[in-house]
Amino acid sequence: MTDSFLHPYARVQLFSGGGARFGYYLGSYAALCAHDLKPDLILATCGGSLSALLIDITSDPQQLKALAESKTLYQVVQSIQARQHYRSSVDLFAKISSTSKPRYFYHALKRWGLMQRSALLGTIHSRETSDDLLSELNRLAMFEIDNDDYWLDELIKLKGPSISTNALANFKPTVPDIAIVASRIAQSDIDLQPKQQAVARLQELLFTPHKLACHLEQLSLHCPTHHYAPQRILKNTHVVDHWDIKQAVRASMADMYYLRPTHIPSLGWCLGGVINLTPIELAAQFGNTVFAEHKSPYDKVLAAPAIKRIFGFDPNKRLAEMLAYPSNLSRTASNNERIHWLPFADNGKALSGQHVRKRLNILNGRIDLIHADYDGFVQQMQAQWQYGYERTRDYLKTQH
Repeated sequence: MTDSFLHPYARVQLFSGGGARFGYYLGSYAALCAHDLKPDLILATCGGSLSALLIDITSDPQQLKALAESKTLYQVVQSIQARQHYRSSVDLFAKISSTSKPRYFYHALKRWGLMQRSALLGTIHSRETSDDLLSELNRLAMFEIDNDDYWLDELIKLKGPSISTNALANFKPTVPDIAIVASRIAQSDIDLQPKQQAVARLQELLFTPHKLACHLEQLSLHCPTHHYAPQRILKNTHVVDHWDIKQAVRASMADMYYLRPTHIPSLGWCLGGVINLTPIELAAQFGNTVFAEHKSPYDKVLAAPAIKRIFGFDPNKRLAEMLAYPSNLSRTASNNERIHWLPFADNGKALSGQHVRKRLNILNGRIDLIHADYDGFVQQMQAQWQYGYERTRDYLKTQH
């Protein structure tokens, strides 16, 4: 079996999360291009899927930078707002008197307590129905997207030969393939045995390009977090080979307690890419060389309890497993044929203030998003781009 058969792509880059700091992936991609290491496949999850969409629109780094600083992207980011549960004055009394008011801080503490009692978590997952889970995810989502069904349309319309007037007139770049990871509530009539139908089970989704789909029968695709939570996560990954990138991005970004699940008719309810946030095993099967990011540990107060509550595993255990993944992709791997861990673990500190900020709104029991004005947004994207570019450039210098 040839190496090209084992690895459909020469180089794969992971965009694994990123959140409001998604711009550093774009700078990192540009640095790889500048060193003749342009990825052939972008494998993206969560906020990284938005960066993957931008590269799908234009893969030329010069045009991409202009797109990252555009008013169109600014409007896309600005569309994500704190969820307004009470929109009219008629609801004011209900806001004050109702005992059903969302209590995000209370639920954060509750999830933390559940994380400490892992045995109880297993019991919850063994009896929780799909309707129960979906109701919780919809009710406690903190943010919403204005005009959700159309929020990416204006951005996607920009796909074409010219984003920046500085681009070469006849330049026709080779666009990397895009694959996106998300998850869904398994559909009982298709994915589960009859005795499982009453219990909520989750499944990894892989939105895959045509070239990759042709190779998947020869590859072993199993969700790597299944063994942590077999009572919650199905072992097999569901491959989607006909898909709309707008739907895939939204499905990947629909992480628990942030955005509400999104419904795709052919797939059901989709709830984010956290099920496999850094899909290093997939990347290692897809590419001869992989560029992944070294991530910092998950926050033990909010992020880790939320992931364990919904998906049933400790993300920091998964992170340790991921970083211990074999560094070589084959026995004969050279220095350029392996997993490269790019040093992005300090991006939260290094980019402090250079992204959409969150502010606790104790009076209303929610977290508000603080968006900069357009000039501030441009500065944020420039800082994120530069961070990703410089960290990747400096890393590559150490590899020669």
